[in-house]
Formats: sequence, C-alpha cells, structure tokens
Amino acid sequence: MMRMFEKYSRSLFELTLFITVIYLLYTVLTIYPLSNKTKSALKLLEEDAKRRGIQPTDKPDDWVYQPSKFPKEWYQIPSSVDNTCKAKHNIYFLRTHQTGTSSVSNIFYRYGQEHKLNFVMYPLKQSLNYPNKLKIVYLENIKPEGGYNILAQYTRHKERDILRLMPDGTIFITLLRNPVDQFLSVFNNFDLKSEIRNLRLHQDPYQEFFRNPDKIAKMSPDAIFHLIQNSMSFDLGLEPKFFKNSNAVDAFIQKLDSDFHLVMILELLDESLVLLKRLMCWTLNDIIYVKLSVNNEYSASISEEINAKIKEWNSVDQRLYDHFYNKLKRVISAQDDEFKREVELLKSINRDFSKECYERVTPVYNGNKIGYTLRETHKSNETCKILATDDITQNHAIGLKQFRDQLSPSDVMMVRNHMQNLKKFNPAMLGWDDVNNLSTDDKDKSIKTEL
Repeated sequence: MMRMFEKYSRSLFELTLFITVIYLLYTVLTIYPLSNKTKSALKLLEEDAKRRGIQPTDKPDDWVYQPSKFPKEWYQIPSSVDNTCKAKHNIYFLRTHQTGTSSVSNIFYRYGQEHKLNFVMYPLKQSLNYPNKLKIVYLENIKPEGGYNILAQYTRHKERDILRLMPDGTIFITLLRNPVDQFLSVFNNFDLKSEIRNLRLHQDPYQEFFRNPDKIAKMSPDAIFHLIQNSMSFDLGLEPKFFKNSNAVDAFIQKLDSDFHLVMILELLDESLVLLKRLMCWTLNDIIYVKLSVNNEYSASISEEINAKIKEWNSVDQRLYDHFYNKLKRVISAQDDEFKREVELLKSINRDFSKECYERVTPVYNGNKIGYTLRETHKSNETCKILATDDITQNHAIGLKQFRDQLSPSDVMMVRNHMQNLKKFNPAMLGWDDVNNLSTDDKDKSIKTEL
C-alpha cells in the first residue's frame, strides 16, 4: 500500500512538473512577445516603411566616426557679435519634456522652412520612435536630397546616432527647466491624479505620491512612466538603472557637457536665445517667439516638505540642472555690454509682436497650452500665424512638403481633419489653406486634389 502511494505521488509530481514547463513555454513564446512594446513599435514602423516602398531593416553597423573638419571656434559661443560670421543651418535640438520646448522648436521649424532646409522626421510623426532607439537605417533611406539639416523632434539622446545622421558641423542644443516645476508640470499636465488609481481619492495627491513613490510610480500608464522620475536625464540618455549610481551620474553630466554646445535654461530663456543667436550667427528676427504652453511655476504653491521630496526624487535632474544653470550663468557673465541690450530688445520685440498680432490670449487644453486670436488687421499676416502655430501642426506642414510624393490621400485627410480640430482652440494658428499653400510651393499639383 505504501509503495503504491509513493508511486502515485511520484507520477503526480512528474505530471505537475510537465504541465508547469509547458505553461512556462507557452508564456514565453506567446504572451511575452505581445507585451514587448519596443518590438511592437518597431514592427509597426517597418510595416509603415514597407507600405511606402522603403526597406528599414537594420544592417551591420560599419559606420566609423570621422573627426570634425570645423575648427573648435565653430562650436563655441562668441562673447560679442561677429558681423563677419556665416549663418549656420545644421541643428540638433534634443527636446526634453515639459520644459518649454514647444516655443523653442517653433523657432527651428520656422527657420528651417524659411531657408528651405530638410528635417529629420518620420512622415507626419511628432517623435522619432521615442522612447525607443532611432531607426537609423530607416531614416537614412528616407533622407531627402541634400541630406538633413534640422532634428527638432522628441527622441532620446545618443551622440553616435546623431553624428552618423547629421552633417559635420551640426550644433547640439537642448533645454532644461527647474526640476521641481518640471516634475509638477508632468504631474499636472499628464493628470497623474486621475491616471494613477491610488491618487484619485486624495485631496493632496503629492503627499500621497511621496508616501511610497517607487510603488505608486509603477502604477502609472506605460506611456508616461519614464516621465515621472528624472525625465530630463532620461531624455538625455541616462538609463534608470543608473539613477542611484553617483559616479555614473557624474560621468553622464560630464559627457553631456562635451556633447552639447548650448544647454538653454527655461528660467533664462531670453538670455539663452540671444546666446543661440550668437552661436548660430542669426538675427534677432530669427529668434522671435510667443509662448505656446503655460509654464506654470507650480513650486510656488507647494509646501517646503513636498519641494524637498521632489528634489530628492529627481536628484539626478537636480544635479543636471544645477550644473548647466551655473555654466550658463558663467557664459552670460562673459558676454559684452551689447548682450544685455540684445536681451532687452528681444523682450521688447516679442511684446510688440504679441500686441500687434493678437487681440486675445487664452489658456486651452485644461490650461496647459495657449490659444491666440488674431486681430482683424492681421487676419492674413503669415508671421503672426506661424508664431502661434503649435509643434504638431508645424510637423504636419513640414511633413506634407518633405514627403509630398509618399503620402496617401488618407494621410492628407487625417492632417486636414486634425488641423481643423486644433484651430478651434487656437484660431490664430496656420489653417489648412495656409499649410496647403506652404506644402505646394513650386508644385503644379495641389494637395487639395487628392482629398
């Protein structure tokens, strides 16, 4: 009897083990691939490329970096205006999240279109496969004649990819913001109180979040999880596994210091833009802007305790910001007396443009963005329209022109419908007819005929 029981028990154990192994194999082979977001996103990209007749698959990376042929002065910010310099057209602007990059990218979009430059972009997409890696071969295959000039879309920084994609002499630029205000902007603009179940019923969501931030952050949607902690550092290429490695963070900041020729600071935006003007050998007209997003100083309304916890939670971003804020102040202090006059003149021109172009300015999209209404006297003023146009519409305008022969009628219809919807909130922005005219310069066939 005892032997029969042992035999039965052993058989039952072997059966259970067999079933367990089969289940694990099923999980690995079927469930895991479906949850692999990176693979899924790249597959969609490849399907899109195949539909357009492009082969995006990666090939062995035989690219070798060649040292720049430009002198070191090319990449340095001059301390005074150089009237003999030549304007630079090649720009890499690494966009960080919730830092005011919408207004700054408008400058680069406007400049590129005025000078007929080529942009790094996927057709009608706002990001370059963010937060996943760039599809370099795909972008090389769709490269316009003459190569790329401007990259101003969301991507994660990887110096090697940019050096490979962009021409020699490209200027590397990015923008940082006070980490407390930046974190609170992410928290509010992405509505984490509603998105995270544990925060919904609390009157003080900040207090509840910092009761157990590691646990609660993991409850956020996948699309915004990487924005909740040290997101500026994440955008600039640091992996989360290094957030608590002080030596790795030091090395990361030093590497960025050598990679980027200008790191702008939102709290010193006008000063940063005048430095940009001098670095690029541009004019003041090239850097005129209006605010396209509401940069609320949320930190003014929180307690000192929450302020301290945000800094601790975003300690890498804080170190990053402090380093480049102090560096920018040193660069500003080295400028000549004309620099202050240029900064004040830029502020004055921006105020005058806003007063002359717009009769009403209102917060839209739950107070996160700014909508403008044109004055009757400036209803047809293209500059006023372009200044007020959001980055999504700018992307569409550029995409319609740059990928004119690759877009299907349904793509064009999608753009038109999207623009008509956005214009309800921001009446001053470029309309469909404006973008259609921009996209059909020197073209015999109007995009309208495809609708």
